[in-house]
Amino acid sequence: MKSRYLGFADRRLVLHYPAALTAMVQFLFAHVPAGQDREPDHVFLLKRHGGEWCLSKDNRKIGREKDENNMANLLMGEVIYAMIDGVHSGLTLHAAAVAWKDKGIWLPGTSGAGKTSLSAWLCTRGFSYLTDELVHCPFDGRRFEAFTRPFNFKKHGLSVLSALLPETNNIQDSDMLTGETVTMIQPGAFGPCQPTAVPELSLLLFPRFEQEAALELEPMSPAQAGLQLMGCHVNARNLPGHGFTDVVKLCRQVPACRLTYGSFQQLENSLDAFCELALDSSLTPQQFNRLATMVSAPRQPPASSRADRERKQKILPATPRLAKKKLTIGMAVYDDYDGVYFSVQAIGLYHPEVRDDIEILVIDNHPEGKDAPYLKKLECLGNYRYVPFREKTGTAVRDRIFAEATGDFVLCMDCHVLIVPGALARLLTYFDTHPLCNDLLQGPLLNDDLRTMNTHFADSWRGGMYGVWACDNRADDKDGEPFDIPMQGLGLFACRKKAWPGFNPDFRGFGGEEGYIHEKFRQAGGRTLCLPFLRWLHRFERPGGVPYTIDWQDRIWNYMIGFQELGLDTGQIIDHFNEHLGEGVTTEILRRLGLDQQEE
Repeated sequence: MKSRYLGFADRRLVLHYPAALTAMVQFLFAHVPAGQDREPDHVFLLKRHGGEWCLSKDNRKIGREKDENNMANLLMGEVIYAMIDGVHSGLTLHAAAVAWKDKGIWLPGTSGAGKTSLSAWLCTRGFSYLTDELVHCPFDGRRFEAFTRPFNFKKHGLSVLSALLPETNNIQDSDMLTGETVTMIQPGAFGPCQPTAVPELSLLLFPRFEQEAALELEPMSPAQAGLQLMGCHVNARNLPGHGFTDVVKLCRQVPACRLTYGSFQQLENSLDAFCELALDSSLTPQQFNRLATMVSAPRQPPASSRADRERKQKILPATPRLAKKKLTIGMAVYDDYDGVYFSVQAIGLYHPEVRDDIEILVIDNHPEGKDAPYLKKLECLGNYRYVPFREKTGTAVRDRIFAEATGDFVLCMDCHVLIVPGALARLLTYFDTHPLCNDLLQGPLLNDDLRTMNTHFADSWRGGMYGVWACDNRADDKDGEPFDIPMQGLGLFACRKKAWPGFNPDFRGFGGEEGYIHEKFRQAGGRTLCLPFLRWLHRFERPGGVPYTIDWQDRIWNYMIGFQELGLDTGQIIDHFNEHLGEGVTTEILRRLGLDQQEE
């Protein structure tokens, strides 16, 4: 008989087995420390008897299998249980773990959460494998041990192998052990294995795989992470208070996220980059949360039936062009029928005197979405035109409003804006007296109290945005003279159609337009004015969530592209986002966008 000693946390075991099983034992426990510093807590015996392999622990028979591979699965399970039983030196948790340099990531979760497949995917991206089953963290720090066994893919999870390893058939037989319920694969098939390292826990990532789920990375509070981690705490019964105090203490020191995903394709160049940045950068909690928002996909409401899915793919036709009007009021919309409805009806209710002089133009930027049929039905209003547009999404869709407008003048507004009574009539009068106006015209934004307001953006950076709300007292008198402003939010603005300079065609997604378009008007010889009478109210709150993607990459891209176009200093962009997101995050975003070389 041969012997193999095993050590993990404060537990010690010894396995006695016949020489014929040397390869199997080596396959299972090649990366588990020997643990011969003291007498073993348990003694396992594996032997052949009556045509079966029999397993006993401390002279008690605990199982038998005819197939050697099935016995390997039984043995692994019993060894893990014995390693957990009686541990008092720290927190022992059911979790996968990988490492990046000397920093560790735990992937805690119950069976079926996707720990094994996600840790294997991370290994294919250069992370070092530690375990897919068990970690132990002593009470006095965040350095932890991992029980490094082969990857254990349950039968129902084998389908992921083709996605993880396109050349699955090329795995050496010596790297794979297949039983009735579990297939074990050596870590080296997916990437590096670093079992001897003692990394520091630096990120908690709670995975949840759901077929067809949208990608979502949601930052968790220490309380949320602590409660979920308790559900994975396998030695809780051995500790005072079930170790709850120590779990909470750990979660207060380590940032945590909840990850939901539906395929590995969703994770490409996003989750791996997030993990690297989160581990390599000294991020504040606010910066960590902002970084996580870069990964999540937009929330899309699920189709409730096959008929719904089919209807989503049908693009409704545009309304034929209307008779030419003096003013086109245009709005771009992405799944916001409620916003369009109330904005349009408010124009009809509170501005009836301008009805014969305006057309209302709606550019539907998600014409296959659930709101499209209802937006189309508003054609019944008579002076309303619906136009589907799916070629691009984001800020620059406003250019389409000017391309489709029949009016000589255009008022562009968000689809959830209300305009004070009389303001549209006064705007038409303004255009009558300034028929060749080349200026960008805006007005004061009313706050929700309908008393205070913001007349412009001050030339300053805050919170990842260029421009800070400010108020000029010259707007207190709604009959006051127009005055120059540096910039203003683009929830509502107007200009002569032929004076519109357009957004940079390389803009993508949302953000970066304020300040840019104002400077573009000025460089073309126009002014950027506040008309005190043109007051408007904007719905900012979105309890149901924003249905489209807003991420830092698009915003930084637009700022960089726009500033370069206008000859402005891009250094201020980088300086601000270094402070806002962290220098490592900003550098990585610029590298991904191919903008890092331009700044060297």
